[in-house]
Amino acid sequence: MTRTVLFFLSIVLALGSGSGAQKATNQTLFYEAKLVSSSFGDLGIRRMWIKGNCMRWEACSKDLKMTLIKNGQGVFLLHPWKKSAGKYPPGSNREKPGTYLPGPSGSPKAFLAGVKAVRCGSEKVGKESCEVYSYTDSQTARKCKLWLCAASGKPVKLVLMGEHGKADTITATYTKFEPGAKVDDSLFRLPKGCQVRTMPERQAVPDKAAGKPDNASAG
Repeated sequence: MTRTVLFFLSIVLALGSGSGAQKATNQTLFYEAKLVSSSFGDLGIRRMWIKGNCMRWEACSKDLKMTLIKNGQGVFLLHPWKKSAGKYPPGSNREKPGTYLPGPSGSPKAFLAGVKAVRCGSEKVGKESCEVYSYTDSQTARKCKLWLCAASGKPVKLVLMGEHGKADTITATYTKFEPGAKVDDSLFRLPKGCQVRTMPERQAVPDKAAGKPDNASAG
């Protein structure tokens, strides 16, 4: 597996841990965004479908396609050839839409209130006049900036600020954001004949100084 693919895996599975600022409702949402890394360039497309407590997330690049499904039976990461799936343990942060992109997964206004965002100016993105907000993801402490269209209130761009030697700056440009979208229940079903294997729970790493486990959560 190439270095690019390994980096892609790290990005799609650890882009954010999710602030948990928005609770699931019976509403639906579909969004699509193009991601670019400051170091690696094009990271492909992300798609998310949400319906109540169910969700489907897809990450597509030229080297790899990943699919995650959350339904009433749990959260599953599908093998690229869809012959098998790994099931995350209960309580994993993979249950949260914000894990995959720490931006709105419902009402943008509710999201901004939940993360205590601060308006930091106005700016045009392409031909769209936008209001710009800054906030910090509560789980990762990562600084984020979100551009919302002044006319529609929909997200246009999201930037996850990088840190030298630790994390790249990631820019997500939204191509679609559709609250109330028609979302078919079949999107949340595992493929027929798919074999499911339970993933092991993440173990806490002992604190070398105190000899006590840390407070790391599973996920």
